[in-house]
Amino acid sequence: MAYLIKTAILYGLAASVLFTLVLLIGFRISKDFLIDDYPPAIQERYAKPKSSRGRQVATAVGVIFWGVCFLPLLTLTLLDVRAESGGELGFLPAAACAAIIFTTISVYDLLVIDWLIFAGLRPRLMVLPGTEGMKEYRDLAFHVTQGLKGSPMIIAFGLVTGGVVAAAEALL
Repeated sequence: MAYLIKTAILYGLAASVLFTLVLLIGFRISKDFLIDDYPPAIQERYAKPKSSRGRQVATAVGVIFWGVCFLPLLTLTLLDVRAESGGELGFLPAAACAAIIFTTISVYDLLVIDWLIFAGLRPRLMVLPGTEGMKEYRDLAFHVTQGLKGSPMIIAFGLVTGGVVAAAEALL
C-alpha cells in the first residue's frame, strides 16, 4: 500500500507539472481561454464572452492535457503499481491509485497554480485586459470553494478507473 501511495503521488506531481506547462502555453495563446474559472467580479469587469480563439485553446488544452499527458501517466502508474504487486491490480487498488493521483493534481492546482501563480505572482499573461490590479485576483477563498466543488470528481474518477481496470483484468 505504501508503494501505491508513493507512486500515485509522484505520478500525480508529474501530471501537475505538465498541467502547469500546458496551462501557461494556453494563456500565451489566448488569455481568455479560462475566463469561466475567474472570480465573478473579474468576469464582470472584463465583460466579454470567451473568444472563438479562447474556446479553441480551451478544447486543445483539455485534449492535450487529459489525452496526451494525463491518460498515459495514469496508465504508467497503474502498470507500475500492478508490476510491484506481482499480479492483478484489482478494483480497490486501482480506484485508490487514481483517486490519489487526482487528489495530488487538485491540491497542486490550488496551492501552486491558483494561490502561488494566479493570486500571488499574477503574471501578465493571466491578467485579463481591463482587470489589472483588481483585489479579486488575490481571493484565496474563491479558489478553495472552486476546488471543493470539484472534489466529488475525485471519488467518481477513482471508481470509474477501478471499474475499468477490474473489467480489463477480468477479460484478460
